[in-house]
Amino acid sequence: MREVYRRELLPERVLWWLAAEGMRDWYRVLDRRLAPHLERDSKELLSELSIRMFQRRGEVLGVRGRDLALLMGALYRIDRAPKAAWIFRGLGGPARSLGERARARLLLSRRRTFERWNEVATHLGELLIVLTEDLPPHLEHARKILGDICFDAGAKYAARVKEALSIRDDAPDAPRLAMEVLRMSEYVFRVNPEHWSSSDGTSGWLEGTACPWYTRPGWNGAHCGIFGQFQSGIASVFGLRYHLSKTIPKHGGHTCRIDVKPIPLRIKQKESAVS
Repeated sequence: MREVYRRELLPERVLWWLAAEGMRDWYRVLDRRLAPHLERDSKELLSELSIRMFQRRGEVLGVRGRDLALLMGALYRIDRAPKAAWIFRGLGGPARSLGERARARLLLSRRRTFERWNEVATHLGELLIVLTEDLPPHLEHARKILGDICFDAGAKYAARVKEALSIRDDAPDAPRLAMEVLRMSEYVFRVNPEHWSSSDGTSGWLEGTACPWYTRPGWNGAHCGIFGQFQSGIASVFGLRYHLSKTIPKHGGHTCRIDVKPIPLRIKQKESAVS
């Protein structure tokens, strides 16, 4: 499986399934982490704020009304994860009756597998745009909190992958390993579909043809920074400091780049003292 990810040979159907699972997990993490900061039910608020995100996607897909909820529920494979049905509460909920389930399957069948994967992958950034614009009235320092959530999620993701792939803490070439783990998540969400990287065993970099979100209305460099915290969390697990050195919104061009280098010993000691 590690080699399949390295060579990016997963079938499109599997990539769609992974993207759908990733979006459901992202909502779950947001719900759990935002709940202590909010004065109202976090699931209710996230579902409410997501209406605009789904409607934005509906405009692109040419789908509206009840069909929008049915298609989105099918794209998220909500029949396989009924506990996540709350995501679509603001849209009236996913398919319930036999007739609605049949309609949802019909709507889904009109989309090729690649289109399903591409659509769900696009939701990751679309949701961030809506959250940064609509969450602040409900939550002070919303962007910082979202960045912190992304960092922690990246660190936990990297730790799980390290364990699953039996990557030792003392394994050589930490930058190469960090890029490998980072690319696994990028691959699923169609980030840097064309990419190149290098490592000298101590420091490294990764550059690629960006993400599916930077052309969407409202996207800016701040969103790159927030999602960059996920990558920063991954890098930290390998003892590396992450730097987003080039983004299309800020620098133009058609590629984005990150650099990683060892975390200075004094910072490691300071972090150890705090913990």
